[in-house]
Amino acid sequence: MRVAAVGGAGFIGRHLVRRLIDAGHDVVTIDLRAPADPLPGEILVQRDLLAEDGPESAAASSGSPQAVAWLAASIRHHGVDETAAEDVRLMVEAPLRFLAALRPSPSAIVYLSSIQVYGAPRRLPVDEDHPTDPFTAYGVAKLCAEQYLKIWSRGRGASMAALRVAFAYGPGQHPTNAIPHFIESLRRGEPPVVLGDGRGVRDDIYVGDVARAVEIAIAHRADGVFNIASGRPHTLLQVAETVCRAGGSSIRPRLDPTPSGWIDRWFEVDRARRLLAFEAATPFDEGIRAMWGAAGDP
Repeated sequence: MRVAAVGGAGFIGRHLVRRLIDAGHDVVTIDLRAPADPLPGEILVQRDLLAEDGPESAAASSGSPQAVAWLAASIRHHGVDETAAEDVRLMVEAPLRFLAALRPSPSAIVYLSSIQVYGAPRRLPVDEDHPTDPFTAYGVAKLCAEQYLKIWSRGRGASMAALRVAFAYGPGQHPTNAIPHFIESLRRGEPPVVLGDGRGVRDDIYVGDVARAVEIAIAHRADGVFNIASGRPHTLLQVAETVCRAGGSSIRPRLDPTPSGWIDRWFEVDRARRLLAFEAATPFDEGIRAMWGAAGDP
């Protein structure tokens, strides 16, 4: 099967492309920049999806894929400002224009959505029937795209799975995120700093498990929305302590009483388990050790 991985040069994209190629698929990676680690057999299409004819040009060069995995996004976690229009263009308009330009239409679409579509949880764990009330422009754009793509796919007989991904971590994660930041602190011989009392709860899922969920959704022509999470919450302090242990450090995390404004979030994963036969398989400490290994440490 030919799969177009739009945004395939990014963090999750590299893990997905590698997994799809290993499974024998033809993969077209579409991204603004070429990946630093192009893979044998990977077809690279460099396009600016925000350019006037970007989505159409990318579609024309993709070779009629049977499946599309849309990962392209601008990761911003704030409210509506001058970047909001660009968020809509990249995460809503661009996938619609790209799909409309493909001939023939793909039979399977997987859209990498986000837990941010839920906003602040009203109950825990959050399942897929939880009200959607995003408080960031990013979450609004993701939710809007889910709705548009659901309607588009139904009109063309295609499947469309929206994967609402929790806190993905692993090798290649952007250094400003919490876990890479903790690792870098320890490499400098400094304790990782956790704001507040450290009891805030989060749901981390290893990036390789996210890539596997996308592959399964494509293969099964999955339809609907699915939480892609571990379903096993950790406190922020536990995350920092795991990073310390995995790095073999005797340094312990330091609590900073500055309020963090953290919102507790963890997620029900029964739907993905039942309908996709998917469950996050990577233990948290194992995933953290992989990050240390990728950084050239223990």
